Amino acid sequence: MECPKCKFQNRDEAKFCKKCGLQFAIICPQCNATNTPDSAFCEECGYNLTKAPPEIPKSAETIPVRPIITDQERKYVTILFSDLSGYTAMTEKLDPEEVKEIMGRIFGEIALVVVKYEGFIEKYVGDAILA
Repeated sequence: MECPKCKFQNRDEAKFCKKCGLQFAIICPQCNATNTPDSAFCEECGYNLTKAPPEIPKSAETIPVRPIITDQERKYVTILFSDLSGYTAMTEKLDPEEVKEIMGRIFGEIALVVVKYEGFIEKYVGDAILA
């Protein structure tokens, strides 16, 4: 598979480019399914994956943290922690299926923004995301 960013030739099963680190998978914002980079529609739910991701509000800021040393290379990283306000109250009022559907949509939109800036989501924990 050729990387669309740096044109490096990777193996077909690769999930990330070996040269520039670009993630090849597309996460569906509707159902959070993983799709191949050439997918125009989600293989699970049929969602149109060619829609432009939402813009990040100008008020959203990232805080650079100290460099992390990996394989003798220093890299500056930005860590985003997102926690949903009112989640507990919502889970007390709605059925679990409704909560799952709402959270799936929210996590899908967040995933689009994170992927747009070449990031990755490290962990989903309840109503929180660590990216």
